[in-house]
This record gives sequence, C-alpha cells and structure tokens, in this order.
Amino acid sequence: MKKLSLFIAFIVTIFVSACKKFADIPLPVDQLGTEFVFNNDSTAVQSVLGIYSEMMNSSTQFSSGNTTFYTGMSADELYYYTPGSSRDEFIANELSVLNHSTLESSFWNACYRYIYAANSIIKKAPASAGLSLGVQNMILGEAKFIRAFCYFYLVNLFGDVPLILSNDYLNNVRIPRTSSASVITQMVNDLKDAKELLGANYPSAERVRPNKYAAQALLARIYLYQNDYAKAEAEANNVFSSTSYNLVSNLDNVFLVNSSEAIWQLRPVNPSRNTFEGNTFIPSTTTSTPTYLLTDNLINSFEPNDRRKISWTKSRVFSSQTLYYPTKYKVRTGATITEYYMVLRLAETYLIRAEARAHLSKLSDALADLNVIRTRANLPASLAMTRDEILSAIEKERRFELLAEWGHRWFDLKRTNRANAVLGLLKPGTWQSTDMLWPLPQTQINLNPSLIQNPGY
Repeated sequence: MKKLSLFIAFIVTIFVSACKKFADIPLPVDQLGTEFVFNNDSTAVQSVLGIYSEMMNSSTQFSSGNTTFYTGMSADELYYYTPGSSRDEFIANELSVLNHSTLESSFWNACYRYIYAANSIIKKAPASAGLSLGVQNMILGEAKFIRAFCYFYLVNLFGDVPLILSNDYLNNVRIPRTSSASVITQMVNDLKDAKELLGANYPSAERVRPNKYAAQALLARIYLYQNDYAKAEAEANNVFSSTSYNLVSNLDNVFLVNSSEAIWQLRPVNPSRNTFEGNTFIPSTTTSTPTYLLTDNLINSFEPNDRRKISWTKSRVFSSQTLYYPTKYKVRTGATITEYYMVLRLAETYLIRAEARAHLSKLSDALADLNVIRTRANLPASLAMTRDEILSAIEKERRFELLAEWGHRWFDLKRTNRANAVLGLLKPGTWQSTDMLWPLPQTQINLNPSLIQNPGY
C-alpha cells in the first residue's frame, strides 16, 4: 500500500507543480484534487506541463541524463573514471539484481510515474465538459505521446514489461509482464493518435512540447526498430515535409535553445544549471578529472577531420594519459539558460530514413541522406556502394552522430543483432547474450510475484 500511496501522491503533485516557467497562471494551493485540474483549459494544460517539469527536476532520472550515462557504459561508449563504484557493473555488463536502486528509481519507477500521470489525462480529459475541444485534443495527444515515449525506453531496456493503461492501482500491482510486441503495438497506436490530435505548430512558443512532427519522428524510430522500413521512411518523410526543421551547420550550436534541428527538447528547471548532462560530463574545474569518459575504441574510430570529434568531445591529460569526454552540451553551471535538453532531432531522422531506404534497396536515396550528415561533419561522401556496405556505413555514422545521446548506441547494437559480435570482442570476460536486457528491479518482483526476472539474473 505504501507504493500505491506514493503513486497517488505523485499524480496529485504533478498536476499542481507545473513549473512557473511553463505556466502563466499558478494553481491555487488549496485545490489539489485531479477533478479540479480538468475543470478548465488553464489548469488542464498545467497537468501536462507538470510532467515535463518533473522530467527535468532531478539528475537521477532516465529523462534527464541517466539513459545516456548507463546505456553508454553498457555499450562501448563510456566508462566511469573512478573504479570500484557500482557503475563498474554496467561497464562489465555484470548487473546484480539486488544492488541497483538506480534501475528502479531512475528507470522503472520514473517511467511508470509519467505513464500513470499520462493515463490520468487520457481518462479524464475526454470526460471533462470544462475543456475546449482544442485544449482537450492537445493534452490528450501529448499524454499519448508521453506514454509511448516512456514505454519505448522500458521495452528497450527491460524487454517485456507490464502494460498499464489505467490508474486502477489495486489491479495494476498484480499485472504480469506483457509481451514486447503488445507494448510496441500500443506505442504505435498512441503515436498514431498523437499525430492526429496534435497540430503542426508547437503548443507553446518553444519546442519543449511535442507537436505532430515529434510524434512522427518517434514513430519513424519505432518502425525502424521493428524492421518496418516502408512505414519508417513514410513517417520520416512526414517530418521532412515541414519547413520548420533544418540541420544546424555549426555543430557547437546544435543543442542550443530552440535549435532549428530540434524536434523536441526538454526545458531545464533547475535554477543553477542548464542540462544535467552538461553538468555531469563537463569537469568542475580546469584541473579536475572528468566523471564519464569516452572509450578509446570510440575515440580512435573517428575519421580524420571529423568536426564532431572537435566540437562534441574534449580531452585532458592525467598521469600522462589523454582522457576524452563528451561536450555536446557546453554549459556546466549557470542560471542563464542557453541549452535545452535535446530529445528528438532532425539528424536522427535523416539516419532513420537512410537506413530504411537502404533496406528498401533505394540505395542512391539512402546515400544521399547519409551524405547530408557526413557533409556537415566535414567528411567526404561515403564510398559505400552495395546495400550491405551502405548499411554498415549508416551504423558507423549513427555511432558518431548520436554518441552519448539517449542510449542510441546501446539500442542500435541490440536491434541490429550486433551486440554479441561487438561487445563480446570488447568485453570477452564478462559479456553474455542475456546482458542485452537489464534485470527487473528485485523490489518490484518482491511487490508483484507475477513478474518474472529476465534470464541471466
């Protein structure tokens, strides 16, 4: 019952804690019921804004940096400078089910908190007579997008997970794991609904709330992961039909506020810093060691003159060893917000379409998309010619374009069945195929005996 009360408290809190930066009209502090929230347009909108605010409210969440950090260590991107910590288990892919509260708090619980909040909006918004049709459609579309977004990370990290579509707490705590295929079907349906409910314009002045193109971009990614290449290309084409998005020519400016490359960003809410990734990756002083470091394998794989190595990585020498760390975000601390947390961006959509087109044997079109990304990086056109060569070139390009960004490398290795070959070679003493899924938090299995642990744990 304690877990249930925490969920209830979160949902009530999230409806009344929308950050002042997002909303002009604060909720009265003495009216906490969710029924009140959906009585009018202003407070109903705050129910969604509160979710985005909570996503960036803490550094220890999947939505504010931990997806990048922990999947980067599980893959071949990152390692932790100070040995002997629990992070060593991620680097070696030797996770213990009992020792990682991170798995529960940062990933499992965080995702389900936002799913529960989205479920409340999906249930209550259509039933409210106090909402205008425009606002009702808008927050319903955003809630379905949020639910699909959270399930995307749950499925790709843990595999089969409980598919929870209501806030019936007593029933939900007994739900067993749902097949990944069924969860993905729900994700696709949610995003199909979202792209119809959301408009082409962003609901606010900035790109911090998803619009129809954000739903299409995420849908294109999901179709690619499911090897549904025709639909992946079609959804990517929908994104490119908008004139709102363009690649940023200067790589130092890609992750700035309202970047023209941004399809969806999250706005920082902590008054002392911009993004948690920038705060974590950038060393605290000119002489301190970086926290997370890029692997030698990654650094040594860059092609000569690749601007991404120049703009998106930096190095320091410690004990005669050159250590590299990511610098996609340039700001460590400071109240002036110049960088937003990039979630979806156009470069990924180019690479999604390139890969889909290669699988569809549209080889010249695939190369054209690939070379757009290479040209910006100051690299020559790819020499790949055959389908397999082009797919290999795209995989390589994704590694550098999307380095240390939302777990792309970890997910790419798994979805293309390359994890065993790549990580088995780099981590021969510890890697096994069952490491491709993280263990379910043991405390959740203790609470819900219907949950079965992943193999290998």
